[in-house]
Amino acid sequence: MKKKNSFLDTLRFRLRFVVLDDQSLKELSSTSLSRFQILTRILSFLLLIATLSTLLIAYTPLREFIPGYSPPHLSKDLVHLTIKTDSLLADLKIKEQKQLMLERILKGENIDDSLFSDSVIVSSIKNSELSASHEDSLFREVVEREDRFNVLSEETENPTTLQHIAFYAPIKGLITDKFDIQKEHYGIDVVAPENEAIKASLPGTVILSSWTTETGYTIAIQHENDLISFYKHNSVLLKRIGETVLAGDVIGIIGNSGELSTGPHLHFELWHKGKAINPEHHILF
Repeated sequence: MKKKNSFLDTLRFRLRFVVLDDQSLKELSSTSLSRFQILTRILSFLLLIATLSTLLIAYTPLREFIPGYSPPHLSKDLVHLTIKTDSLLADLKIKEQKQLMLERILKGENIDDSLFSDSVIVSSIKNSELSASHEDSLFREVVEREDRFNVLSEETENPTTLQHIAFYAPIKGLITDKFDIQKEHYGIDVVAPENEAIKASLPGTVILSSWTTETGYTIAIQHENDLISFYKHNSVLLKRIGETVLAGDVIGIIGNSGELSTGPHLHFELWHKGKAINPEHHILF
């Protein structure tokens, strides 16, 4: 107890601070403070300095000079620059192809159009395969009205391979443009709310995830049973080439990218053994 009282007495001990004139040694001012008062004032001053420094760094541009700190707008700028770079690289590639084609034309060389085709088109449809007799067209209409989801209506060598496949709807929305091979529209256009997620229709491996001038941000997935699905005009792609996905996994965001797009929507295609099939016969949107 004596030590405790001695310590308290030490804190209570008062000191007098006097200001004297250097020449006349006249007392100009004086104040009396205890050691406890001196300690509390020093701590209060240090706390004030620390608070002011923290506020100055947190709410002024000085925080950008701290090593390791990134401005809030930096990530957004990086995403914008990345998208712009991809667009410029794609445009540059197209211009290089046009220049190469022009050089070959001027030299009188033969041109292989397949070298300059869109990488999204993985198979070609011959005109002879598209032609059908009048009776065949009537029969197709009857079958489609009887059973909208009957895969036997598709022209495939072995349609039973798709009969028991459960497709996942890539998006729920309004179909504005239907599948029509005669018009070279090999898929359907689905309109949905802004920023709606695009999902994989079946499990598989991503074989295309890039940007093209016509179809914008496009992703393609290779599935079993020789099936390939395409998702075009996205605003953002969330999967890369080589990644595996499951049915229902989010792979992109609906958008309006590409010259062939006139508004936010998803252009969805299904290809089976190199032939386009109507997605509406297998999926309920």
